[in-house]
Amino acid sequence: MHKIPVPITFNPHKHHFQFLKQKIEEWNLYAWDKVEKELIYIGDNLLDFYLGDINVRQICSECLLYFRTENINDFSSFKKWLGTNEYCKIQLSDSSQWIIKQGIDEKRYIHIHPAKYSRHTVRIRAITLKTVLSLQVHSIRISNNMNENLEKVNYIRENYLHLSPVKSLNKKEGIYKIWKLFDDDRDTISSN
Repeated sequence: MHKIPVPITFNPHKHHFQFLKQKIEEWNLYAWDKVEKELIYIGDNLLDFYLGDINVRQICSECLLYFRTENINDFSSFKKWLGTNEYCKIQLSDSSQWIIKQGIDEKRYIHIHPAKYSRHTVRIRAITLKTVLSLQVHSIRISNNMNENLEKVNYIRENYLHLSPVKSLNKKEGIYKIWKLFDDDRDTISSN
């Protein structure tokens, strides 16, 4: 797992596609209860999910470089930079926008996450992401039959996530869209 450097707070479990692809490979080796404990890091809210190519280490490095360049080297200068704003935005090398807020932890005072509707970012529900990750961990792939896909999704939701079933899947949004993203990426990896 990537170690997040101090003074940054960043949760790649809920905000980083490439990170989660790597985690799925690890989770495939774990018992479900251990995976379930890690899924808690995703939370229960809407989230902004980064799909771009910059890895976790590079994101942190680019943020730290930004603050060094701005001569923001401690909590005091960070507070001054933030001013009365709840958050500010910065842009990384791939033109993605990132929200910078004050972290809760004194030592990790720079809290970062992708900006809403930023380039290379989609907005999804945490439970959608948990459902898709659970499908991936159980090696359940999308089929051409939408009824079969709905059965697979609801099986995972009811038996592993203890959630109510969904009534339908829409190919352009939600669970299906994110599931396809992970499945397509898996196909790309296996064909290389």
